[in-house]
Order: sequence, then C-alpha cells, then structure tokens
Amino acid sequence: MTRPKVANRSSRGAASDMLLLLQARATSLSDTRRLAEKIAEQRAELRQALRQAELATAVLEQAADAIEITDADARLLYVNPAFERITGYQRDEVMGKTVAELFCLGQPDEILYQEIAQTIAAGKVWQGSCMGRRKDGSSYPQEVTIFPIHNKAGQITNRVAIKRDVSDRQRTQEKLGNSLSLLQATFEATADGILVTNGQGNILNFNQKFTELWQISTNQLIAWDEFHDLKFIARFLKHPYQFSSRIQELYTQPQIESHDILELKDGRYLEGRSCPQRSGDSVIGRVWSFRDVTERLQTEAKIRYQASHDLLTGLPNRMFFNQRLADALAEAIRQQKLLAVMFIDLDRFKLINDSLGHAAGDQLLQEVAQRLRTCLRKHDLVARWAGDEFTLLLTDINCVEDAVTIAQKILWAMKADFELEGHRLHISSSIGIAVYPNDGEDAETLLKNADAALYRAKDSGRNGYHLYTSAINSETSEWLALESHLHRALERREFVLYYQPQVNVVTGEITQMEALLRWQHPEMGLVSPAKFIPLAEENGLIVPIGEWVLRTACAQTCAWQAAGLPPVRIAVNLSARQLRQPNLVEMVAQVLSDTGLAPRYLELEITETTVMKNVELTKTILCELHRMGVSMAMDDFGTGYSSLGYLKKFPFNTLKIDQSFVRDLTTDPNDKAIVAAIIAMGRVLNLKLVAEGVETKVQEHSLLSLDCEEMQGYLFSPPLSTEEATLLLESQLLHS
Repeated sequence: MTRPKVANRSSRGAASDMLLLLQARATSLSDTRRLAEKIAEQRAELRQALRQAELATAVLEQAADAIEITDADARLLYVNPAFERITGYQRDEVMGKTVAELFCLGQPDEILYQEIAQTIAAGKVWQGSCMGRRKDGSSYPQEVTIFPIHNKAGQITNRVAIKRDVSDRQRTQEKLGNSLSLLQATFEATADGILVTNGQGNILNFNQKFTELWQISTNQLIAWDEFHDLKFIARFLKHPYQFSSRIQELYTQPQIESHDILELKDGRYLEGRSCPQRSGDSVIGRVWSFRDVTERLQTEAKIRYQASHDLLTGLPNRMFFNQRLADALAEAIRQQKLLAVMFIDLDRFKLINDSLGHAAGDQLLQEVAQRLRTCLRKHDLVARWAGDEFTLLLTDINCVEDAVTIAQKILWAMKADFELEGHRLHISSSIGIAVYPNDGEDAETLLKNADAALYRAKDSGRNGYHLYTSAINSETSEWLALESHLHRALERREFVLYYQPQVNVVTGEITQMEALLRWQHPEMGLVSPAKFIPLAEENGLIVPIGEWVLRTACAQTCAWQAAGLPPVRIAVNLSARQLRQPNLVEMVAQVLSDTGLAPRYLELEITETTVMKNVELTKTILCELHRMGVSMAMDDFGTGYSSLGYLKKFPFNTLKIDQSFVRDLTTDPNDKAIVAAIIAMGRVLNLKLVAEGVETKVQEHSLLSLDCEEMQGYLFSPPLSTEEATLLLESQLLHS
C-alpha cells in the first residue's frame, strides 16, 4: 500500500546550508556568523515543521475513520488507510477523481452533493448521515463531517471529509437477535489475529487474520492433530521452548495477563497479548491477539542505532562509548582486570578539511574509521568522539604493553596513503593512552588523562603515542599558571623585543632586522617563546600581543632612521590567529600611520602552514597588504606544502629557507638538494631568498655556492636587545 512520503530532512537541510554558504562567500566574517545563526534557526524551524508534518501524517494514517482530502473542485488528493479498508478502493485508484464520480448513486445523491457543495462554499461545516458506496457497488450507512480549508487570503483551497462507517451500529440496533453473527463479523474485521482458547489451552476459535499472520490455511489448522493445543504455535517460532514455558506459566496462573514479542523463523516479529476470559468470578478461557510489529521494531531499532552511533562513520558515538566504558569498568573492578582508554586525533585534519573541502574531510573520516576497525580485537570498541577525535576502549588486557601494541598497530595502519577527491594524502595520528586502575579508577579520570596524554603526543611531534604519567598533570598545572601570568604580561609591560639581523654576505651589509618577541617575567625570568606563543595563539592573546609587537618594531625602526642610521627593513611575524582578525589590514595601516614608518620598510612573515589554513582568505589579506606597499615573506619554507602553484597565487617578495634544511646542509645530500631546489624555485619566481639558522662558515660557503646571498643566524649575530641592535647598526654606519 502506497504511503505519503515525507521529504528527506537531511537533503533539505543540506540544500539550505549550501545556499546560505554560497551567499556567505561574499560577506564579511561577521556576516558569516550571522548567516550561521540563521542557518541554525532555519534548520531548527525545518526540523520542527517536519516533526509536526510527521505527527499529522501519523494521526491521519492511524485514524479509524475514513478521511478524504480534496481540492477546491472536490478532486481527491489524499485518503487514509481506513478509507481503503472501508471502501475497498486503493489510494492509487481514486487520486484525482471527484467524490461524486466514485460514490454518486443517482439523482438523490446529486441533490445531496449540491447541498454539501453549497454549505462548504459558504465556509460552513456540513454534518449528516448518508449512504456510502464501496468499490464493489455495495452501500453502507455512514456519518459524515465535511469542512473547508482556507488559505491566508480566505479562499477555500481544500475540503476535508471524515466518514465513519456505522454499519455495525445500525445492524446491532436493527438486528438484536443476530448478535452472534455480528460478533463474528467484528471478530473477523479486526486488524489483529485473534485466537480463543478454553481453560485447558484447547483452541475454540480464531479469525482469518490469525491464519494470515501465521501464514497457514484454515484447512491446514484443522488437519493437524495437535491443532487443539496452543503449543502448536511453537513450531513457527525461532525460540519454541521459551514460548512453551510461557504457555505453561499462563495456564498455571490463569488470572495474569501477558505481553510477549515472538520472533518467527522467517524473520518476522509478532506482538502477542493475552488476557483471561471471565464468566463472573471464574476464568473460563483466554483470548489471544497477535499483531505483526516487524516494521515497528525495525524502525525503533533504527532510531536506537542513530541515537547511539555516528551517522557519518557508522561508529558508536560518545554516549554509547561512555555507557560501555561504565559497564567495562564495573566488570574490571569485579574481575580485578586492566582496561585501557585511548584518545586518537588526526594530525592537521583541519588543514585538509579547509583546503580540500568538507566532502573530502568526511571521506577521510570514513576511511580512518574503517582502518581503526581492522586494528581492534573482538571485544574492543572504537567510537567517534567528536570531529576528528576517536576513542578506543580496550578490555581484557594483561599489561600496558597490550595497549601499546594496539597503538602501534593503529599508527602502522595510518601509514598507507589515502585517496581523497583525486588527491593522494599521507595522514598521521596522535594517540593518548590511560590504563585502569593506575591512571584513574573512574571513567571521567581515565578520559581526562587519556586526553592529556594525547596532547603530550601532539606536543612531542605528532604521529606517535604517549602513555599517561602523573607528570603530565603537573605540567598542565604549570601551563594554567603560565596562562594566568600571560594575561597580565602586556599591561605590566613584561614583553620586550629583540632584533636579529639579516646579512648580505657578499656586501657585508645588514639588509633587515627581524623582531623577535621575548617575555621577561619578574619571577620566572626569561620565558621561552616556544612556551608562551602557542598558549597565546590558543587563548587569543596573540592578537593584542601581535599588535604591540608590530607597533613597537615599527616605532623602533623609525627611531633608527631618525637617528641617521642605515635604513633597514623590519620583519615581523604574523600568526594564524592574527590572520583571522577581521580588521588586520586596517590595524597594520593604522600602526604605520601612527608611527610614521613607510610601508616599504615593513615585511610581514607568514609560515606555510598558516597560509594553507585558509587559502582564499589569506590571499585576499596579503594582496591588500601588498597594495599598501608592505613586503611579504614566506617563513619556514620547505616544511609544508612547498607548492609552486600556491606560491604563484600569493604576492610574496621573500622566501626564508627553514633552518631544519640548513642545519644538515653540509652532511645530508637530501637537504642540500632540497635547498638547491628552493633557491632555483625562488629565482624562477624572482623572489629574494634568505637562509635561516646559519651557524657555521661551512654552511655559509655552501649556501653562497648555491647562489643564496642573504642569511640570518648566530654566525652573524644572536638576537639583540634594542640597545645592542642600535650599536650594531651604528658600527655598520662607521664601517660604511
């Protein structure tokens, strides 16, 4: 039987999202946030509308009365299952036909339909009794209520008719003496399969629906010798002994009612209910009803699955994982066994998601989930925790090394390339491990410590695992204390700038100074940038700190120029967080205006990784800065994508060769080849080349032989205080 289809909510949600996201590309970031909020509101409204539509549909479909919905011309648009049951028509047979075409019997009916039409046209409700007509030509008495549906303009667009078949009622009233046949008709008309037994379990009666549900004919039932005993049903069940035990229980305790779900051998499920049949105070038998609930149970199972699983990867979700972890802990406590919890995070997933798109990101998550499944043992569990984070529950382990073995297996499984949207990518992962009971005796502690171990694995260079130790928590406390001090460092003027020169080794001239931030804490002393810069990036303090660095460096450069020192460009690093500032370009322009520094004396350095986090946004910002006259340098070149195609997109003036290649330049042929390739690439694109981290004369000579003339490193000068940098520039002036 055809049922009305409910529009797929996810496809509608996706279409709305795509429309709004396409509009968002032409808006500012603040507009994007408003659009995102609007998307959320529209999706919430859509979900609400879908829920209401589903509820309304369910009510109509389950109604016992025949319901007809027609258009303004009385042509049928919808009928419910009760209509089909009552009239004998199938829905497809009547769609588009008028009620009069189907049910009009002659001139009296025409008059009745005219009366109904006039009442509805007047905007009123028509109620009355009339004869209904079935498909086979027979008629039946019915009570009818018809009312109009108006649109916002007050026009009648539809009519709804509710028709109740009152045949049984009239027959009862008219044929009191024929009550037995009426009861039999009701018995057969029910949607449930009915079976009646006496007090000994012998079958007295059954209806046709019963034979349909159990897929047996009446003749077969009667022919079976054991038919008189209810236990014959057991031959159709997947678990017959359970049902036989249930029958025995019911007939030894005849007063109780029962409700069971019976699984048949053919895969269907029947809901069986029974209640005692009483005569006065005595139980004289039992009435059974059976209903096919296969579809309902499948729907419920699907809903339960969706509530406990991630729809993208098919893995259990956080709720399911937490429940299993609680159960596993209880078992581990009873059995005094170990268990391990792992946190797995994909390294640089956001970069892939942003550069290749969410479809590629989703595909990657699905393939990662599949690889994780292959790494587990029978009783282990993997779940998608959130985003690109996964959790593993390892039960029945004998030692910590068992968990380490699984972690190593996962890292190995990730080594093979992933094919995504035509791209061959290498994806690594970081893993944190916590083991019960050493690393926590409850779920919350184990998860927290596994997460802490994960971040230690990331801090240690990624693509590895880390076991939790109590020292991690100590470092976390230290990290929180450092963050607290960092919030007050700017207002307390604890930051200072150091300057490291870039030198043209052919002329011996200082061509540029790079501003390097240092934190001089009154108690902790000089805090390493490697400690506080990532923290400032994470909590957003890098934005005001970065503006202070830019303003201070530009002001100092102007002061050097005002003192008559050789004019040098100042280089300042821009972080990924700063590039996401909506007003970055305006801020740079304001600083240059306030300090009086000409834009050509400012160079902004950006790492490859920062560029790749949002290619289009970065390109827009860098082009605006370039038009202002500010120079652009790609810092740490060679450590990321190092793509000629990407370099052509951006207005870079300088490539800075990362010190990791310079360090082993004279001992590792591969590094030398990489440096040579970078220099050749820079020459082709007419870019200035600067080698970072030059510490020995051998490195200097090797770079010079590769046609790289500008260098920076301790061979020439360490980072200098403002006073020391001033003296260095003054000495250059004297030598010139």
